Amino acid sequence: MKSLIILFITFLITFQQNTYAQNKQMLDVPIDSWAPFRILEKDKTYGIDFDLLNEIEKQSNFQFKYKKYPWSRGLASMKNGKVDLMSGLAKRVERETYIQYTSKPYYTCSTVFYVHKGNKDKINTYDDLKEHLIGYVDNSAYFSPFDTDKTLKKRSVTNEEQLIKMLAIKRIKVMIGTDCQVDYDIKRLGFIGMFEKTNYRPNNKVDLYIGISKKSPLINEFEKIDNIIKDIVNEGKVKEFAKKYYE
Repeated sequence: MKSLIILFITFLITFQQNTYAQNKQMLDVPIDSWAPFRILEKDKTYGIDFDLLNEIEKQSNFQFKYKKYPWSRGLASMKNGKVDLMSGLAKRVERETYIQYTSKPYYTCSTVFYVHKGNKDKINTYDDLKEHLIGYVDNSAYFSPFDTDKTLKKRSVTNEEQLIKMLAIKRIKVMIGTDCQVDYDIKRLGFIGMFEKTNYRPNNKVDLYIGISKKSPLINEFEKIDNIIKDIVNEGKVKEFAKKYYE
């Protein structure tokens, strides 16, 4: 009799779990590697963004299905509505035509230029950048006027890790990036002490947002997800998530 009771309870728990999973709203989320926010290792995904998205799942009826896309493909999929939601987004006017940003950013970084150690004094003003080839990540938003400045010599790549390695072997003399991500990668890749930040600083902040495709059915529940994210940020949970990746 005892074994039958245990079996029945197990059945009820499994039934409830399956019913709950079936009631979850499945959402497609494009992801790429952008440590420490999105770290992809074979079948394992972790990082600040995933911690945030997991918390959103706990507080909602949403369930996220991750699709590994290059950054530019992720944006294109947001534009045509093939995916629902994207993290790590900086605001851009052209993106706002197809992305609804949450009202509150979940993280803030700063834009910085990096050079080989001993060269920071060569770039003291924005105009000094014109003398150098600058590496940047394609389709990233940094600051104005840099993003649209066609007088600068620029070379685009697909991710920051590639940029750092190019700077290490001097294929580029300068790279631009967000400090919260690049500082992490420099340490991870074993290049501590090789680079430094230029004297010139844009002194701008890069706010990171969750964005929802305006062609996604999720747009009808924007207020719900927006309030969840505001609560998570206001409670300091994102800062707690970040500690384990920087300490």
